[in-house]
Amino acid sequence: MKKIFTLCLAAVMLLSLLAGCGGNNGGKTPDAPDPAVPDASVNPPEPAAPSGDPVYIDANASELTGSVRFYTAFAGENGTDALIQEFNSYYPNVTVEYEVYKNNSDGNVAADTSMMAGNVDVILSYGVKNTANRWSNDLLMDITDRLAADNLDLVKEWGSDAYKYNGRVYAFPSGGLSIYVAVNTEKWNAAGLGEIPTAWTWDEYLDACRKLTERDASGSTVVYGGSDFNQSDYWTYAVRQSKGFNIFYKEDGSADFDNPLWAAALQREVDAAAEGIWFSKANYLADSTKSRDMYLNGTNATTVESILTRYIAAADPSFKTAYAPYPTNAAGETNYMGGAMPNSFVCISKNAGDPDAAYAFAKFLATQGSKYMYAAGHASTWTGADPSEIVDVVFGSEENASKYIDVDSFTKYVIAIGEPAYAEDNITAFAEIQSMVEEYTRYVINGEMTAEDAMAELQSNAQAAIDDAD
Repeated sequence: MKKIFTLCLAAVMLLSLLAGCGGNNGGKTPDAPDPAVPDASVNPPEPAAPSGDPVYIDANASELTGSVRFYTAFAGENGTDALIQEFNSYYPNVTVEYEVYKNNSDGNVAADTSMMAGNVDVILSYGVKNTANRWSNDLLMDITDRLAADNLDLVKEWGSDAYKYNGRVYAFPSGGLSIYVAVNTEKWNAAGLGEIPTAWTWDEYLDACRKLTERDASGSTVVYGGSDFNQSDYWTYAVRQSKGFNIFYKEDGSADFDNPLWAAALQREVDAAAEGIWFSKANYLADSTKSRDMYLNGTNATTVESILTRYIAAADPSFKTAYAPYPTNAAGETNYMGGAMPNSFVCISKNAGDPDAAYAFAKFLATQGSKYMYAAGHASTWTGADPSEIVDVVFGSEENASKYIDVDSFTKYVIAIGEPAYAEDNITAFAEIQSMVEEYTRYVINGEMTAEDAMAELQSNAQAAIDDAD
């Protein structure tokens, strides 16, 4: 692991920051049972598996006692209440209380301060940088031996063993993010585009966007064929798609922004907006418009998205959504945006009050309980996830889901179990470089710099940041 950032913890900010971390649902699971949550009294957990088989539910689950203080960014209605309720169907004598914190700079400082104060047992930690800060600053429990005792192999269970620190495991790499293209099937069919692609290049996707674009008599666009996600740096996923690992760096750890993929991906976005076939990223950033809203109200016929599905049922659109894979830069290359890339990590505090209870809850969240990540629009990297259960979590039932989405393409491109996925474990000067990427993105989409000039400056500045961090 490259040099890891040190934490900047401000203990004096604890009370004020925690007050802004989001709602606290009183911290307890509702008493009323959720019919969608399995009842362990009807389907009791299987006993501990023989040696060599993974153990997801402990043999003594019903006997384990303790309490768990859980920090997450997802409110109760976004899967957390149902997660805890199902956990308690197996572990009835473990009390889980949760606090919702904001996944931003202030929220993460507050969470770290609470961990140091001994007020957190399990945390859903977002991003490689935040998580690496926590394990490198000795805030997290080493779970290497516990995983071995439960026969839980990182690669078999979660697809990657990249996230270790000094050869030890401090986090379940179980939370993911799927990047896909959402398609308004009504507009797609009206344009005569045939079957939704199961593989396509950027050239093919943009050609479809041209055919989906609708203009008024004056030539102004009234329906855009497509759009990138509203976050400034989502264009960089096209580089992740080809590279597969450690987007900012060459294999020797130096900056990689002189790789022609960078300028080409950013210029492509600028050109699509200028042509009027994509809604402009500059407009998204200027007024905080959301790509999901533009898609759901019919302004964008397609959109690159990651959390859209969470909002579909509530919006109740007049059309059905199908999902297509994230486009590739070249035909036939491995699509490292095909699967759910690691995005969040389940971690146990080193000073957890009830370590066994905390580990049992973290293990459940990382495996059988990971389906509740989809209720918040996120994904799971657990290879044992059951697509039918995920559909039920998000939509209540497959029948209800079918009113809004094409379930087969949702399963393939959003749940995306077993598909190739981008990963990263080099975070040398990561925060500084990420800020630079966002800064230069704005320069380019606002017409202040060309993509090539921006990447040339970014290469120089990113390398200087890496040199300073070494």
